[in-house]
Amino acid sequence: MLYRPLPLGGAVAYVPLGPVLASEDPEVAELALTHLHRIAREQNVSYLAVQAPRWSKSFAHKLRNLGFSLAFRDLAPNASVVLDLSNSLESILSKMRKTTRYDIRAAERKGIAVREGGPEDLDAFYKLLLATSRRQAFSTLKKDYLVEVWRVFSRGEHIKMFVAEFEGKPVSAALMMAFGDTVTYWKGGWSGMHAGRYPNEALQWAAIQWAKAHGHRYYDFGGINRAVAKSVLAREPMTKSNGHSVSFYKLGFGGQVELFPEALLYAYNPMFRRIRSAMFRTQWEQDLVRNILDRIRK
Repeated sequence: MLYRPLPLGGAVAYVPLGPVLASEDPEVAELALTHLHRIAREQNVSYLAVQAPRWSKSFAHKLRNLGFSLAFRDLAPNASVVLDLSNSLESILSKMRKTTRYDIRAAERKGIAVREGGPEDLDAFYKLLLATSRRQAFSTLKKDYLVEVWRVFSRGEHIKMFVAEFEGKPVSAALMMAFGDTVTYWKGGWSGMHAGRYPNEALQWAAIQWAKAHGHRYYDFGGINRAVAKSVLAREPMTKSNGHSVSFYKLGFGGQVELFPEALLYAYNPMFRRIRSAMFRTQWEQDLVRNILDRIRK
């Protein structure tokens, strides 16, 4: 559990993609929740946000029955595209969008080379990440945080970097997280150059091949827009705006669209739990918690 202080006292605590439970046994879930509440009270927490892992839908349902309600922001993606790596590489390629297959094959012909990266590439990766954040107008991680994530997760080989280069110079790069049977695309950066050489498609394909070769069962593209995911599952036509989105790009790799549990929030003030959507004070508190959760995600 991580937490951030509130300006007027108390704190917001958050558990992204957790807790990770050994089973869906209700007693195990109740024990985990009891400990979360105990820690929250010890830390003077006013609000507890929990977003259960994708395989813990029953735990998420239990949270709703115990006073949790939808949060104002998600802590992690709640919909994604997932490839089943038990299929052959030929089968995986055949299920991709025709243009995606072409882009992957064209990247090599047009001089894009993908290699595995290491700690010595973190500076280059961060520059590509900053270029992407400036181009798409979003804030990103601090470099010190990125270095610490690499230090911690590289111990057990749970993090992997891939770098796409043209003529020996990095064009794009991505960090993948390996946990259990799944490799998940976590962060990526692109200089914005050589789009017609398809470095990002080559990068994803290299990561998919690596994940399969190392015995992982699933490759998770790291999240898509939930509304887009619902439209795909309902077999609704793609809108023009969605047709130029990151979600559309990820759908081109042909995986299964999945919906994950949404973030849920528990307010330790019992009155706020009952009427938090009906009073002006409630709206003020919602805005406050929303802003804090926004900062948590950056």
